[in-house]
Amino acid sequence: MCKRKMKTAAFTFILSNFLLGTAELLARPCSDAPPKVPAEEKCCINFTGEASGGTLIFYRYRGSNAKCAAVETTAGEPAEKVVSRLADVIEENNPFGWIIVRGGSRGTGARVVISSGGELKGLVGDCHQYIVAGTEIGLGIPQPPSSLTSNYDPEVNNITLRWVNPSPNAYDYIRINLHKGAGAVVPTVPGNSESCVLDLKKYTESVKAGADFYSRLTPPNSKIIYKDKPGDIKIWVFGVRNDIPSNAATILVNKNVQEELFGIPFTGGIAPNWQRWSLDTNDGIIRLEEGKREGGTNIPPNKYKPASTFDKNSFYQVINTGAKGCTGGVYRKFIGLTQGHTYRIKTRVATLSEPNEKGWSVSVHAAANGPDGRDLSPRQMASLDALPIGSKDFAEGRMALYDSSLNTKGEFSEISTGKTVRGQEIKDITLPMGVDSITVWVKCSSSESLSAAIDWISLEDLSVQKL
Repeated sequence: MCKRKMKTAAFTFILSNFLLGTAELLARPCSDAPPKVPAEEKCCINFTGEASGGTLIFYRYRGSNAKCAAVETTAGEPAEKVVSRLADVIEENNPFGWIIVRGGSRGTGARVVISSGGELKGLVGDCHQYIVAGTEIGLGIPQPPSSLTSNYDPEVNNITLRWVNPSPNAYDYIRINLHKGAGAVVPTVPGNSESCVLDLKKYTESVKAGADFYSRLTPPNSKIIYKDKPGDIKIWVFGVRNDIPSNAATILVNKNVQEELFGIPFTGGIAPNWQRWSLDTNDGIIRLEEGKREGGTNIPPNKYKPASTFDKNSFYQVINTGAKGCTGGVYRKFIGLTQGHTYRIKTRVATLSEPNEKGWSVSVHAAANGPDGRDLSPRQMASLDALPIGSKDFAEGRMALYDSSLNTKGEFSEISTGKTVRGQEIKDITLPMGVDSITVWVKCSSSESLSAAIDWISLEDLSVQKL
């Protein structure tokens, strides 16, 4: 892995129409092609403005493998300086394994990747392979989508994807990378889209020799597309603005189960799909960081394999309350679910450090949103106001509670709805009619420094399982 420091109306896009000929929204063409690379197989990305300061991770995703290059930036540094260094790192180290660069099996000795102002030029392959992550959030890099959710309908054999854009005009267009093994489908939808229907019946096998990344998925009989094991279909959704890609919101889909595995680098210290929350008085105090697990799936120095099971996760979300403590954490929504269905949520959390005072707590919660789908307020997530649905008990929806009487001692502990924990029944969530979303959140509360983590979440549609 690269070394570094630690709503608008939903637009429904029928993917089958795209695969049958709907025009794709393409990035701006490059003016210069690398040696021996056709013009249509190159990518140029033009970063703008100034750096915020941090680590810029530029990575290329190819199904089960990812490779990356990283540079450190300083606050106020102009884009042209950052891009110049990034071009040098790519050219000198060949992190993406290109065969046409110097040292490659078809190397010509000529430079492939160059910079011109803030433009990174000469990247091999189509731009849909490249994504930006890291703690650097300036340079015109758009924020990623969040709360990516899959809803599988076995009767028509399709998947409806929903996600949340950071703002109505955040992107020019959105790319969806859908992978099964080496195969991939890469549609593009308009930038204000927040949904997409994947009609699995329309997939056909069309493997292009020597270019497995562009191949279609195997025809989707359920037995082929969906197997009773994790790692079946990986879905990445990321936005593009002014040719610059965001990081991706990702999920792994296995029929009626969707998992979120923190197997890719974070953005600004926040895991894909998640967002920070805190009480107004604590805003700016809660600190979120990307944790890196030793013995994960990293392949040093510039490669890693996205996780397929939680025990192989390389990254985890760290939540710190700061030296004086605060109340806050992270949350994500599952949206576009089926009204009347029952859902089981599983996740893994850890208490990493506990304060001396006894009033601290780390808790995990899951609750249905109201009929309007509005985000829960910080006061609701802090258990100060009642949730929109259910009893007025402020403990409603709590899946787990850790405090001075019980902690995980730094180890990740799996928790689940549908069980009894510490004498309390943790119910699965049945969505009332008119409600199609669930929020899951982690709450850390302390008057001193406290650190906790989450590294995995799974949502299972029990109603589909029973069909």
